[in-house]
Amino acid sequence: MMKFRQIEAFRCLMVAGTTIGAARKMNVTQPAISRLVADLEDSLGFRLFNRAKGRMEPTVAGVRFYRAVEENFLGLERLTQVASNIRNDTPEGISVACLFVLSTTLMPLVLKEFFKYHPEVPVTVDTCNGPEILVRLQDMKVDMAISLEFPPFAGVEVERILRVNVSCALPVGHRLASKEKITASDIHGENMIGWVPIISQNYEKEVQVLKNAGSIPKNVIKTHTSHTRYAMVAHGLGLSLVEPFAAKIWKNNGVVVRPFEGDICYDYVLAYPSGGTRSQMLYDFRDAVLKVTREYDFGFNARAD
Repeated sequence: MMKFRQIEAFRCLMVAGTTIGAARKMNVTQPAISRLVADLEDSLGFRLFNRAKGRMEPTVAGVRFYRAVEENFLGLERLTQVASNIRNDTPEGISVACLFVLSTTLMPLVLKEFFKYHPEVPVTVDTCNGPEILVRLQDMKVDMAISLEFPPFAGVEVERILRVNVSCALPVGHRLASKEKITASDIHGENMIGWVPIISQNYEKEVQVLKNAGSIPKNVIKTHTSHTRYAMVAHGLGLSLVEPFAAKIWKNNGVVVRPFEGDICYDYVLAYPSGGTRSQMLYDFRDAVLKVTREYDFGFNARAD
């Protein structure tokens, strides 16, 4: 049967890379680390490390097992931090999962607004993609999330906060940059940076709108993060249909952004683990998010009708 001390020794060894480093982390001897890991391997029934010439190299099974250990330790470390905060009378903190692009555009403004009233409250911003956000919410590893809307998921409650129209990002000097609006037919035959299909539900929206217009662009690159799409455009690799939050950042870095005339909207939501008790601070953070989203300056008319 696995013991916590064995798991702890395994994790320390994976993080430190050597038995010496792991021993220092746990304040024990090197032989103790080796014995704990060996006992864990006996309990598991497979090798976690290959031993050769005094070195311990993780096996494929060891790396796979470490991923599961790390996920559980993150939850344990959060509990440890909460206990420490209570013990030391430290203000309760908030943990928020957030899309990459929102962490660099919307979130700084939300934090400025929130800190006007709670300057002493620590906020952890966990930046990740959509599927990772859902996992964190279902595992109750964050208090809330700001994300693109997603289909209903067990254990997750959502509240729509904003709808925006899609925009078209073009390299400076592109033949379409002089137009006030870009249509689906405009981008027929153009090099395009698109979504990775398995990552974003917006992929299907784009495909359908272009198909309806008989527009067939050349999908030269596909990626799942907004800033990456803007960066590819800035380097002249193609155009892209993008969310408008980062438009102001990239307009000064080789990108022209124009409204896209098509039935594609992005819905953004606040999401929470279901059934949890929400503190007043969480409600105050929600109010800060709503205030900022209502007043956010996209730099052009990006809001949906």
